[in-house]
Amino acid sequence: MPRDFKDFIRENEKTANQEDDKVKDYQKIIDKYKDMDQNSLMTTLFEEASKLKQQGKLDSNSLNGIKTTLAPFLNDQQKQMLNELVTAIDEQK
Repeated sequence: MPRDFKDFIRENEKTANQEDDKVKDYQKIIDKYKDMDQNSLMTTLFEEASKLKQQGKLDSNSLNGIKTTLAPFLNDQQKQMLNELVTAIDEQK
């Protein structure tokens, strides 16, 4: 059955609203951490990673996926730091 234009508009509005919600969620995360110094940020990162690992929501595959996603946006020094972080988180108990 062919879709009509109204259905097309509704679907696109829904998708746009979902994208807006994602942007707002990301902005909340950025705002939460933006004023932290590096030591506090690293401590928080490892605490959160530990919680996610215990919940079964973070594993080697997901860490490598994050690394693959972020790498194209980073310079060589940032990529090296990301690799070190991913390795440290992956080895964390």
